[in-house]
Amino acid sequence: MTYFQLGSLSIPATWLAVSIALLTASFMYRVLTGTKVGEWYWNSFILYFFVWKLSYILFHFNLFVNMPLSILYFNGGTKGHIVALITLSLYLLFIAVKKNSSIYEESTCLFLLYLIGYEVIFHLLEKNGLEAAIHLILFTCYLLLFTSLKKKKGLLSYQMFLLWILLELLIISYFHTIFSMEAFTFIWAGVTVLILSKKAGENT
Repeated sequence: MTYFQLGSLSIPATWLAVSIALLTASFMYRVLTGTKVGEWYWNSFILYFFVWKLSYILFHFNLFVNMPLSILYFNGGTKGHIVALITLSLYLLFIAVKKNSSIYEESTCLFLLYLIGYEVIFHLLEKNGLEAAIHLILFTCYLLLFTSLKKKKGLLSYQMFLLWILLELLIISYFHTIFSMEAFTFIWAGVTVLILSKKAGENT
């Protein structure tokens, strides 16, 4: 893992990529659709971050009691990541949908913009040129598809969304393994968005 120095702070490439991808996906969505992303998008990231961070207390309670300030430097790790993903899915499926009707239309587009964009940015930061280039090709193809659908006033179909997920997983499995936490995260988030898409169909 590459770290970048920002003053006295050492920031891992993964969190720098997360931040850039969040902003980039939001900006590109506005350019492509002419509308801002819903509040649920930012709320989701904030919720994930705090659950992941605070899960450190759950999994390392004794260390936290002995050194409360350790929470500033540590997090819940892989277990905390899974807890945060579960919490995020529950929020999106049962809370966000009640307050943000736009989530049905926005979620599939933003999911692919963010996660494929993240892969491009992360591997650029890690200087994995070939992997970044392949992700970038997939990202560009998605932008072209989305632009074409927008001109025809169409939406990304269930099958097309699945195809993009499978293509991204194929790239991940080629360079790493399908059993990695990266692939698990992509699958989990993808399934959550697919459920949202199904709900959208039921509501129309």
